[in-house]
Amino acid sequence: MIQRVQSVYLFFSMVLMVLILFFPIARLIGLEDQTFLLNFSGIYKTNPDGHELIIGAIPLAIILIAIPVISFITIYLYKNRMLQIRLSIFNILLMLGSTGLMYYYIRHGQGELDAEVYYSFPIVLPLVSAILTYLAFRGIKKDEELIRSYDRIR
Repeated sequence: MIQRVQSVYLFFSMVLMVLILFFPIARLIGLEDQTFLLNFSGIYKTNPDGHELIIGAIPLAIILIAIPVISFITIYLYKNRMLQIRLSIFNILLMLGSTGLMYYYIRHGQGELDAEVYYSFPIVLPLVSAILTYLAFRGIKKDEELIRSYDRIR
């Protein structure tokens, strides 16, 4: 299960997508040096008193929470490789979709707040995670082909 290389890829993919929940994705600097942060749940205005939600991003939050959950489930479905393959492909599509949604919310916030955008390192985590999930997909597919070749020999 966890000792398979594709399970390790899925685990690291899951860890990267959990990390994105704890760091700001982008920083927007508006007029009069107002600072806004894009988190997984929306764009927040930073005040000395705390954070104030300006633009909510519920679809982004749902996708960014669903991705690590699906990766975790996929790791433990090692006996059902075809379902693992399907979930891996679905997860890759969600990761690419989350990248598009992040870009949308950044551009929407930039236009609405008339701000300049500074990207943080979590912006690339879905892409790196998609690559790791693709590597896991290839490993799972190779295992499935190996099992099918053994069935042909019998």
